[in-house]
Amino acid sequence: MRKTWLPLSIFLFSIFSCSKRTDTLFELHSTKTTGIEFNNRIVESDTFNILTDEYIFNGGGVAVGDFNNDGLPDLYFTGNQVSNALYLNLGNLKFEDITESSGTAAADRWSTGVTVVDINGDGWMDIYVCSAMFPDKERRSNMLFVNQGLDNDGKPYFKEMAKEYGIAEHGNSMMATFFDYNNDGLLDLYVLNNEQVKGAPSNFREKITDGSAINNDRLYKNNGDGTFTDVTIEAGITIEGFGLGIAVADINQDGWLDIYVSNDYMPNDILYINNQDGTFSNRTKEYIRHQSMFSMGSDIADYNNDGYLDIITLDMLGESNFRKKTTIAKNSYQTYINNEEWGYEYQHVRNMLHVGNGPEIPFSEIGFMAGIYQTDWSWSPLFVDMDNDGQRDLLITNGFPRDITDKDFANYRADVGSVASVRQLLDSIPIVKIPNYSFRNKGDWTFADVGDSWGLNKPSFSNGAVFVDLDGDGDLDYVVNNINDPAFVFENKTNQGKDKRNFLRVKLKGDQQNPMGIGAKLVLRFEDGSFQYHEQHVSRGYMSAVEDVVHFGLGDQDRVLMLEIFWQDGKYESARLEKVNELIVLEHSNAQSKLLSDLDFPFTPKEVNRLVEEVSYVKGIDFVHQEADKIDYNIQRTLPHKLTQFGPGIVVGDINGDGLEDFIVGSSSGFSPRIFFQDETGTFSGVDLFQKEEEKQFEEMGMVLFDVDNDGDLDLYLVSGSAEFRLDAEEYVDRLYINDGKGNFQSSQDALTADKVSGSVVKVADFDGDGYMDLFVGGRSPIGQFPFPDQSILLRNNQGKLEDVTDLLAPGLRQVGMVTDALWTDFDQDGLVDLILVGELMPITVFKNTGNGFEKLKDTGMENHLGWWNSIVAGDFNGDGS
Repeated sequence: MRKTWLPLSIFLFSIFSCSKRTDTLFELHSTKTTGIEFNNRIVESDTFNILTDEYIFNGGGVAVGDFNNDGLPDLYFTGNQVSNALYLNLGNLKFEDITESSGTAAADRWSTGVTVVDINGDGWMDIYVCSAMFPDKERRSNMLFVNQGLDNDGKPYFKEMAKEYGIAEHGNSMMATFFDYNNDGLLDLYVLNNEQVKGAPSNFREKITDGSAINNDRLYKNNGDGTFTDVTIEAGITIEGFGLGIAVADINQDGWLDIYVSNDYMPNDILYINNQDGTFSNRTKEYIRHQSMFSMGSDIADYNNDGYLDIITLDMLGESNFRKKTTIAKNSYQTYINNEEWGYEYQHVRNMLHVGNGPEIPFSEIGFMAGIYQTDWSWSPLFVDMDNDGQRDLLITNGFPRDITDKDFANYRADVGSVASVRQLLDSIPIVKIPNYSFRNKGDWTFADVGDSWGLNKPSFSNGAVFVDLDGDGDLDYVVNNINDPAFVFENKTNQGKDKRNFLRVKLKGDQQNPMGIGAKLVLRFEDGSFQYHEQHVSRGYMSAVEDVVHFGLGDQDRVLMLEIFWQDGKYESARLEKVNELIVLEHSNAQSKLLSDLDFPFTPKEVNRLVEEVSYVKGIDFVHQEADKIDYNIQRTLPHKLTQFGPGIVVGDINGDGLEDFIVGSSSGFSPRIFFQDETGTFSGVDLFQKEEEKQFEEMGMVLFDVDNDGDLDLYLVSGSAEFRLDAEEYVDRLYINDGKGNFQSSQDALTADKVSGSVVKVADFDGDGYMDLFVGGRSPIGQFPFPDQSILLRNNQGKLEDVTDLLAPGLRQVGMVTDALWTDFDQDGLVDLILVGELMPITVFKNTGNGFEKLKDTGMENHLGWWNSIVAGDFNGDGS
């Protein structure tokens, strides 16, 4: 009998075919299915590659627009070495390539960013394309493809007219956006530039802020007659940058549009706040505490539905430990110093999520907490509700064909770069072809990585991306422009399953000068008082322009209390909606004039009743702490942070016995602590505690005012610390000063044990009940020995003499850890005061007072919580009396 063997390939195919297919939220359609075959293919050569032209792989964008006015969104892709491509939407996710007949190929250009606009108000969408790379200014002039309507075959065709309109910018542009910066009703143009330079762009140097930089952005004012005028310098757009991302929004809710520019390399990101007079001022330092180092794409939206706009910028931090170690250089202290020296804001190599807190209040950066800070070499971020649950999710594209940041390659190039061939060098550069990231908004300010379950995690070199409802089913599809791969077209299947969620789509029909309603603000209000807030802008993410239809996911809510819109020119309309799950049209002509200030939040800021007011100088407090810079890392390179500059301690009490509270601020070595005495008017006068230079050599890490000798006045104990003195130095000796009752202090070193310990904190309590106040003094870490702790000490007050009883009464306390704070409290409610300690790299530790000493407790529920604790307080938080 003859045996027949099933080929292995067929056998495996049958196994996988029989396995259950995993359903995902998105389905990637093939090029054969959609007809979209665009591939931004880039081919390197010996004379043109990542080593000769650093921006070769910055990629291209994609734009959405209904270019033939048939009600279906079409797609336009920009190419670098390849022609651009225009695809008409035929319905059912089928597209037709009409690039050749449309006249939009731009085959001789290196196209980058793209946006859409009806430049002449004729009802036909036009396309503005940025151009870069070539040294010839003519070949890198930006292009404006003006829609001429339909040809004889019923398809749109275009005429390139950038020069005629005066916006053929040739500054090596990355992206552009149309918006009304001066509130005159006309759409102006901001062009983001990024000039490749031969010098090292990460070197510290003087900032160029006068508009003369070759990579200065440009602002073009719409004259209203079909022309634009360059108003860059007079508008205050004068700060250099290697721009990769631009986002426009009314950041401070004053009715005027502001600009956020994300810059690569050393130049800081720029937040241009609109001055309402045709000019802008950079206020990044006031609003943004720190920012991405290599900022790429950016987006602005109210992602947490609190009514304030949030900002995200992307960087290059890898998720895996391997990627971090092979791509990111050490963060040297010298870089920190150089930022201070050269006037740069602080930058870090990671994604930044800046949460808005309201006008004139700095943003809170929560990228770590939100879980989105490390997505590798990233380009386009988009805040958008992809699952229609009412929360804006976050989609991020990434990847890079040649990872020139790889440290192994850098070493190889340094060793053999002079003799190796170009091909050998190129072949030694790693490839970063990794999946894009998809983050679902959890509704608690944080995100969940849902790349697997959503099906968007396809490895690629992805750049520009857009969201758009291609098939009109009420959920948003996702389109991505890739390098060396066909473009991705992901169909969203949210509304195809049994668990459909509600939605509302809003089409804005503005006036002739602003048909898409750019700059309009929309608020969707619900019966429970919640709302969703949206500002209308189509230039989003990276090099791309999203669909102009406003999309609101509603989740299970099937009733909308009210939809409100405030057009940028001051017109307002509100409407009660009877239905959801449909597209509605809001027309500018139906709106009525209204002052923005007459509207409710979030159109206008909330009234904030400030709890505190800055009155330092009014009250006579003019103290400025001074600290000599010590570079701890030169002594111990593995330190996670400096130990020499923790700042001054402060202690409060009636020092001179006049019934008014005074206070003392500690000092660093070389300076004196300062006493501030309060008078009957509530103002203060300051005097130095020490006059002798030898008394100023110490650094006070902790202080306490207490009556050590029971004479009725407050004496002063000073904890000496820091890690800037040699081991066993005199500067580590704690000091005790006796008060004469009038605020004059006299040293009393013979009243305490003079241990040389790098201390951190001192707390006072009568732990033995003898009527005299005793002390706990916490130790931090000796110089050069982190993370080993210095000694902590228990001092018993023997009628004015402080005796070290640590080993006698509290075994294990002396080397308990690097203490940062302590608390005396009756932990177990037995009538005796116990000691609770927190510190760096140590658990919360409790020493129980037994009446005869202290016992370190186990099984408290806190001892397993190893942490970096800074301070501790106690209170009856739950009202149970404990």
